[in-house]
Amino acid sequence: MTSSLRASTLAIALAGLFAASNAHADEAADWDKKARTAFENKDYATAAGAFEEAYRVKPHPATKYNAALAWEKAGELARAADAFEAALNADGLDDGRASAARTRLSVLKPMLGYVFVEKPIGATVSVAHVNDAPVPVRFHLAPGTHKVLIKRRDGTVAEQSVVLKAGTTTNVAVEGGDLAQAGAEPTRAPPPAAAPPPAAPPKPERPKTQSCSSCTWGYVALGTGVVAAGAGVFFGVRTLSAKKDFDDSGKTDADAHDRAVQSRTLANVAFGAAAVAGGLGLYLILSGGSDEKAAAAWSLEARPGGVSTTLSF
Repeated sequence: MTSSLRASTLAIALAGLFAASNAHADEAADWDKKARTAFENKDYATAAGAFEEAYRVKPHPATKYNAALAWEKAGELARAADAFEAALNADGLDDGRASAARTRLSVLKPMLGYVFVEKPIGATVSVAHVNDAPVPVRFHLAPGTHKVLIKRRDGTVAEQSVVLKAGTTTNVAVEGGDLAQAGAEPTRAPPPAAAPPPAAPPKPERPKTQSCSSCTWGYVALGTGVVAAGAGVFFGVRTLSAKKDFDDSGKTDADAHDRAVQSRTLANVAFGAAAVAGGLGLYLILSGGSDEKAAAAWSLEARPGGVSTTLSF
């Protein structure tokens, strides 16, 4: 085949596709016009059917959305929910319609049963408004009892009634030649009761843990130590400040000298108290779990230029 012949063949094929596309577009436009006229005349069921035909000829999510609106106006809530869901699952639905479809679907779903036919793959299912839908498939139905018909690829048919409740999802599957509904298992005789296992030996009781009052006092002592250390730092700073004032006066400012001595004494007392309280707190905490009766005593004596402490256990 020459290049010119191939080009001519391709051009003819493209022209055929273009003509078919235009024909589909014209047919879809005719159905859309009929649907809109019926909708304006409040013949919502006819409008919904016409929108569905327009969608079949030339699928577009906006057309399926229009069909959903018409089905809901016609009181066909299950069909409306299916159409809203199909519009949302298709690509190309604008944000405004998508938001409205999600809102309407959230209102409709609690009033309907949701069915999921999961197998056999390749079969078709028919029930209510659903006709020969390929499995697996999901759809909405009104609450109540429905007869589900499943046609297998080998031509055999399974049929059974299923009971749907509003706001719930029901899984349906063909197993072993029969149609099974999730949650509806056949009643069987209970198995004979097994002999009870031998009783386990009683576990030894653990000794009860006594409350640790010394631990509480230990934490109090630690807290006191922290406060005392802070006070020591404060008086230490005051000591340095007073000493600087005394040195700056040529060591002639008696008031600065007295303040330096007093602040140093208080700083020493505070640091000594912090050390004793911290040590006492640690001892009480560490010894509290083993010896509840442990006791400690300490004494603190301030002296000029220092502090003397005594700790006894």
